[in-house]
Amino acid sequence: MAAHKDSRIVGIIAHIDAGKTTLTERILYYTRKIHRMGEVHDGNATMDYLEEEQKRGITITAASTTVDWQDCRIHIIDTPGHVDFNVEVERSLRVCDGAVVVFCGVAGVEPQSETVWRQADKYHLPKVVFINKMDRPGADYGRVLAEIAERFGVVPVPVTVPDPGEEHAVLDVWAGTRLLFDTASLGQEVAVAPVDSPELSAWRRVAVERLAEVDDAVLERYLADEPVDAAMAHAALARATRACRAVAVFAGSALKNYGVQPLLDGVRRYLPGPMESVGHAQVRRRLEEAGVSPEVTVAYAFKVQFDGAHKRVFLRVYSGALGENATLFNTRTGRFEKAHKVYTAHAHHLEPTPQAQAGDIVLATGLRDAVTGDTLLGERGSLQLENIELHEPVISQAIVPASASDTDRLRQLLERYAVEDPTLRVTTDPDTEQLVLSGLGELHLEITLERLRRESRLQFRTGNPQVIFQETVARSAQAQAQVARLLGDTMHRAQVAVAVAPRPRGAGNLVRCEADCMHQTVAAQAVEDALHGGVQGYAVTDTEAVILGVAPVDGGITDLGVRMAALEAMERAMTEAGSVLLEPIMSVVVTAPAEFVGDMVSLLGAKGARIEAMDGDALQSVIHALAPLRALFGFSTELRSATRGKAFFTMTFARYDTAAA
Repeated sequence: MAAHKDSRIVGIIAHIDAGKTTLTERILYYTRKIHRMGEVHDGNATMDYLEEEQKRGITITAASTTVDWQDCRIHIIDTPGHVDFNVEVERSLRVCDGAVVVFCGVAGVEPQSETVWRQADKYHLPKVVFINKMDRPGADYGRVLAEIAERFGVVPVPVTVPDPGEEHAVLDVWAGTRLLFDTASLGQEVAVAPVDSPELSAWRRVAVERLAEVDDAVLERYLADEPVDAAMAHAALARATRACRAVAVFAGSALKNYGVQPLLDGVRRYLPGPMESVGHAQVRRRLEEAGVSPEVTVAYAFKVQFDGAHKRVFLRVYSGALGENATLFNTRTGRFEKAHKVYTAHAHHLEPTPQAQAGDIVLATGLRDAVTGDTLLGERGSLQLENIELHEPVISQAIVPASASDTDRLRQLLERYAVEDPTLRVTTDPDTEQLVLSGLGELHLEITLERLRRESRLQFRTGNPQVIFQETVARSAQAQAQVARLLGDTMHRAQVAVAVAPRPRGAGNLVRCEADCMHQTVAAQAVEDALHGGVQGYAVTDTEAVILGVAPVDGGITDLGVRMAALEAMERAMTEAGSVLLEPIMSVVVTAPAEFVGDMVSLLGAKGARIEAMDGDALQSVIHALAPLRALFGFSTELRSATRGKAFFTMTFARYDTAAA
C-alpha cells in the first residue's frame, strides 16, 4: 500500500459564509498553485468555477485541488456550506483523512457548523480549526474557543492567537513569536520576531493546561511544575488531535491575508497521512478479512461529473496503484470497466497523471457504469467499502416543456444530473405525464433548473414547489385476497394473506415472509411494490409487512396470480390499518438581534412551528424549532421583513412525521 512520502487529504468545512472558499483561495496563492487571488464576491474564486456559483457567490459543488506545502502534498476538497448541498459535504468527508473547520470569529459556532462537525465525526476525522474574520468588530477568539468546547465536547488548544497590538499579525503560542503578514505582498511575506507579552504568556498557560487534559506526558510536566517545550507540545497535540480528543486552533483573516500559513503548518503537523488514517485502517482490515493482497488496487468512487456527454469519476485510491487503461472490477455491477485516463484535478482544470498511488484523489475517464459509492478493485472480488448515507428528497417541482418533442432531451439532462447528485430524483407523473424533479430544498431545485435552462437552451415552465409526502399505517391489520383471472389463454390463480403493522418513526419498512412456498420471491416483490404506491398515492414508510400465506385456488397457482393477489391483499390491509399521512418536518434555527425575539417567535408560531430551545446572549438570540416544510415556503422573505433584514435562518431535514408530532 505504498503512498506518497508525506501527504494529507483534507476537507474544508463550515457554516455558509464563514469563509471556506476565501481561505482555500489564499492557500492556493501561498502554495504558488495560483499567481493571482480571486474573490468570492467578485465571482472569480478558483474553486467556485460553476456559473451558478460565480453568480450567487456560494459554493454549490465540492471542488478538489492539490498543493505542495514544504515537504507535504495536501489534497484539498472545498465543500459547500448550504444545507441543500449536504451530499457534497458527505461524500467529500467520506474520502478525507482530516478536516479543516472554519468558524467566523464574530458568529462563532453556527447551526451548519454543528452539522458538518457531526458529519466529520461520523467518519472519525481529526480536525484543525481556523477562526476566521478576526479583523471584524465583535470578533472574540476566546468566546469561540469556549463554544467549541461546550458544543462538541472536545478540547480546543490554541496554537496561534490574535495579536491585540498589531493588525495583520498573530502570536505563535509555542514559538513565542509574532507573525506579521506583509500587506504589500498580500500576506505572502511573513516577518517573524520574538515577543514577550502578558497576552502571549496567558495563552500559553491556557494551552499547557488544555494539553494536560488530553496527554499524560504533558500532565506529568504540568503537575511537576516543569516547562513544556514546543517539541513536546506539538507531539502531544498531534497525538490528541489524531485521537479526536483535541483540536488545534488557529486565528486569522483569510480576506485580509493573515494567519493562513500557520494553518498549513498545522495541517501537516497534526493531521494524519493516508496510511495513518482510520479509513485506511478499515480498508486494510477488510482486505485481510477477504484474503486480498494489500498490493491490489482498491479505489472508491465518491463523485460523478459530466462534461457534456463525457463522464468523469472522482476516486480515492486506498491501496495499490492506478494508471492509464487500468482494468477495474466494479463490485456492485460484477463487471470489469476500464479507466482510460487518470487526472489530478485543480477545480475544473485537469492535469494528466501517469499513475495514482494509495492516498491520492484523482479523476478517471472511461468508467461508464460507475456511480457514487462504488468500490473498484484491481481484480475480481466482493469487497464493498462503506457507502455514504443520503437524505431522501422532500420537495418536488413539475417541468413542462414548451414543445412535447423537448421532453426526452430534458429528461436526458435531468437523469444525468441525478447521476451526479444522488439526492436528486427524476420521475414522470403517471396522471399528467409531466417530468417531476425532486430534491432537498427550494435552492437545490432552483439551481438545478437554472443549469437545465442554460445547458438545454430549451424553453420550459415549472409548477410551484410541492412537498413530498409519505404514508404509514396507524395500527395493525390483516387481510387476504383471492384471484382467478383469465388473461389470454391462461387462468391465473392464487390466494395471499398478509399483515401490516406500524414501526417506530424513522425505522423504515420491513418485509418478511412466514409462508413457505416457491412463490415467496414474487409475493415479496408485490408487497414491496404495494408499499411503494401506498393507499393515498404516496410511498409507505415505517411499516412492517408480513406475508402470512400463499396458496393455490382450485388447485392452480401462477406467479402473476400471486402478484395480483398480494397487491390486492396489501391494499385491503393498509386500508383497514388506517393510512396516516407523514410530511417532512424541518429543524429550523433562526438567529437575529435580541430585540426581534418576539417577532421571530410570532412568525414561527404562525408557521405551525414548535419551539424546542432558545439561547443566545444580550445582543443576539437563537431560536431552535421544528416546523412542517409546507409552511416554510417564502419564510426567508417574511423573516427579513419582520426583522428589517437583520435575521437569518438555516433549515435542515429532521424526519418524516405528522405535523403535530
